[in-house]
Amino acid sequence: MFKVLFDTGSANTWLPSSNCPISNTACQRHNRYKANTSLSHVQVGRNYSLAYGNGNVSGYLSQDTLRVAGVELPGFIFGETLSHYQPTFAGTTFDGIVGLGLRQIAWNDSTPFFELLCQQSLVEHCIFSVYLRRMTGKLFGGEIIFGGIDTSRYKGILHYVPLSQVGHWQFQMSGVFVGNKQIDGKANAILDTGTSLILMPQRVFDQLQEAIGAKVDNHSYVVSCEQSELPNVQFHVGGEKFSLSSTDYVIKLTTPEQTICTSAFMPIFYNFWVLGDIFLTRFYSVYDAESKRIGLAEAKTDSDF
Repeated sequence: MFKVLFDTGSANTWLPSSNCPISNTACQRHNRYKANTSLSHVQVGRNYSLAYGNGNVSGYLSQDTLRVAGVELPGFIFGETLSHYQPTFAGTTFDGIVGLGLRQIAWNDSTPFFELLCQQSLVEHCIFSVYLRRMTGKLFGGEIIFGGIDTSRYKGILHYVPLSQVGHWQFQMSGVFVGNKQIDGKANAILDTGTSLILMPQRVFDQLQEAIGAKVDNHSYVVSCEQSELPNVQFHVGGEKFSLSSTDYVIKLTTPEQTICTSAFMPIFYNFWVLGDIFLTRFYSVYDAESKRIGLAEAKTDSDF
């Protein structure tokens, strides 16, 4: 039994290997795949290495039958991980990562998890949907549905936009605004359940921080902890506005000495946005591989049920 992170920002899957060295603390602390106990295991004979924003993993590829929610997925190629970046993966609550991106960004000669589900007709429709929650409760963490949509988890209707690049769940925004001030124009964005924050192009990072009222303190931007004073940030997608309030994007950091607040926006040296969990907890998201599109709607909160 493995706990995994379903990651819409990548297409490959890996699990810790029982062959990882004892010195690999991140591997030893998690459940490990034991190839020698599986009758359906097949050696692929290729090594792999994956780099994430906060660390990397490496090992070799194997093939086996994957079981998820009572469904068997034979012939699935995944990575057996021998090496983890210790500072990142030693303390994670998940054992491995299941990539939900498409084959264009997957390993050569492999079919990613979601597309293999579709190929083997294990889902009625080649779509999946994600509902994320921040609060504890009956549905702590949220839910992911393969093959369908849970209409009870969002308000109003779903708004769809086509993918601007197939592989990632990438689409085009027409603009990003803080209040009435435009921060960015046409720009690509990726929906990424594997990223906690919102990553944005370095070229407009300072402009956004200034627009939300952030100040530089000890070489970092901080914002007021009085959230009612801060403006909304709007993402214009497909003729609709998807707005984050300060309640969504302000992060409070508390130490024995002080409490400071910062925003959930971080700069990257790429010319696109990555809308991570800060965005996805506010908006229900649908990933439609049949029509090559994504859908968004305002997610319901506990007070809406």
